[in-house]
Amino acid sequence: MALMKDDWKGIRIHKYGPLYHHLRRCVLPSLDIEAKSPSFEARPISLQNGVYLFEEKKSGKLFIGKFFGTRKMIPENEQRRLLDAEFNNLKILRNKGLRHVPDQVVRPISKAAEINCLLVENHVPGHDLDYYIQKAIKEGQNDRLMKKLSELARFFARLHACTAIPGKINIRRIQYDFNEFVRTLLKKNLIDKKTSDRFLSLLREWRDSRGISSNTSVLVHGDATPTNFIFSPDVGITAIDLERMHFSDNALDIGMLAAELKHHYAACALNAGASEPFIQHFIASYHRELAGSDALITSLNERNPFYMAMGELRIARNEWLHVDHRRWLIEEALRCLQR
Repeated sequence: MALMKDDWKGIRIHKYGPLYHHLRRCVLPSLDIEAKSPSFEARPISLQNGVYLFEEKKSGKLFIGKFFGTRKMIPENEQRRLLDAEFNNLKILRNKGLRHVPDQVVRPISKAAEINCLLVENHVPGHDLDYYIQKAIKEGQNDRLMKKLSELARFFARLHACTAIPGKINIRRIQYDFNEFVRTLLKKNLIDKKTSDRFLSLLREWRDSRGISSNTSVLVHGDATPTNFIFSPDVGITAIDLERMHFSDNALDIGMLAAELKHHYAACALNAGASEPFIQHFIASYHRELAGSDALITSLNERNPFYMAMGELRIARNEWLHVDHRRWLIEEALRCLQR
């Protein structure tokens, strides 16, 4: 969604197809664009995820189309559920106030389950967090990354504060996700049965005696990867891909993002330790923005290693990563859990 218009080479949308008519009748009016005979082109951003950048050629207006129906590994009813979930989640958070500079979620424009489960959203110009991580690693732009992490910490603090409700978090959802990560790694022969059992034993230990719990439940992004946060000088930070949003522990988003930082520095800089100043800065910035008590901050810090481990296990499932790095992520997750 951070894709710019440079070197545009689009695929023309057929004038008499259902996609064309949806774009003309539902999308353009929502964007205050009047065109008697509009012309649309599309360019893929992510074929794997069915995400395209659209342009209405006469006005030059850009917007995003996300086709959940391209995910053939999941049944059609689940494709429709994910479409509805992301559309509704974006509306919920925008109604909570996350629709203005400098912290917002992307604006949903329309949805059409009958057109390959299509979701249309605003196009947000800018760079994602991954861009700034790579600039820091390859060009030494550390201060720039620190600034972006401060902005992201502010976004998370605002997201969590405006959606907090009293009551214990749903431990079952956390356990289910953790178990699924471990099962996937076992199935892919990245861990053996003994290691799998060790992970599940550590999960029970954290659940029963080390306290992965909180008296407050918040809406978490649920997919806190660097590519899901766009930074723009004009609109600040914009979060995208909210299909996994759910009520949980606020430490989940923070730990997941910290795991991503460690992963990137280990994989791209071959120096996981170089991520520590950025992780500590991000966590400290979140604490300041949340303005919590000393007890709250201590509790967040105590839970963070568990969610970092979850994040590392989640990343280790990705088959495009080198197998040695995936095994390192698994070992790092064990170290986090055994602290």
